[in-house]
Amino acid sequence: MRTLKARYIDSDKFKAFSANLKRVRGDHRKVLIESGFKEDLEAISDWGEQLRSGSQEALEDLAKTGQKKLISLKEKARALLNEQQLAEAEFPKPSSRGEAALDDFSLALRDITQLVDSFLEFIQPPITEIVKGDRVMELLKPKNDDRTTEVGIKESRRLEVAQALGGFLASTYSLYVKSLFYHWNVTGPQFHSLHELFEEHYEDLHTAGDKIAERIRALGHYTPGTLKAFAELSIIEDDADLPTSADDMLSNLQQAHELCAAQARSVMKTAVEADDEVTADMMIGRMEVHDQAIWMLSASKA
Repeated sequence: MRTLKARYIDSDKFKAFSANLKRVRGDHRKVLIESGFKEDLEAISDWGEQLRSGSQEALEDLAKTGQKKLISLKEKARALLNEQQLAEAEFPKPSSRGEAALDDFSLALRDITQLVDSFLEFIQPPITEIVKGDRVMELLKPKNDDRTTEVGIKESRRLEVAQALGGFLASTYSLYVKSLFYHWNVTGPQFHSLHELFEEHYEDLHTAGDKIAERIRALGHYTPGTLKAFAELSIIEDDADLPTSADDMLSNLQQAHELCAAQARSVMKTAVEADDEVTADMMIGRMEVHDQAIWMLSASKA
């Protein structure tokens, strides 16, 4: 079985990650627990042990169960950090003791966001297989199509980009379905405007999904394309029930676009490291769309 140790343990990036993990779990422990991050700190410790174990099985489990939680934790930390920075700008400075406490918390939040970024970089989606007779289709790790593809990017790098794009494709179509679901079922005083807004969003997502899939194919890999594959890959969760109000729909969609925006940024980093300017440029475009959608959805709430 392949291990993480062969790929990461001796790298400078992993050493920097280990140092940051130690700061969050040790140096920042007191301030984080006092600030209500006890459960998050315990989760960080568990994730760190999974990653440091060097086991591919542990890494795949982390990728499958922890990715959504990691992104949510990062967004939580970033939101609080923004609040801290606004508070510093708006109100007079506290006493030296209070100011030191504020700085400690801000530093802890910053280290959490950097730590989560490292976690997400190390995670590679697990391989899930569907077997039909003698045929096996790899759903989560794009399969090479065995055709010559020379686009100026190394084959191993093309795999990494295609893999990241496969997850983003699944999230894009999951958000497409959610937007369509709400478009059909929204009610209330804002029905007409929200009905049209959700339609605008799902049409864009449908078009974007096609372009993302074509980019994966241009990189020489097959795309995921089944509902099971999308459910496994997507960081967007399906609704168990129809939201009870238009505002709940808006909140759910806003959160989903925030997750997609963060995922697009992660894919862009992978593309930049692979010298894949086309994919990086595509992700910049998707980030712009998701960021605008977040603003529109937030502004539409009653």
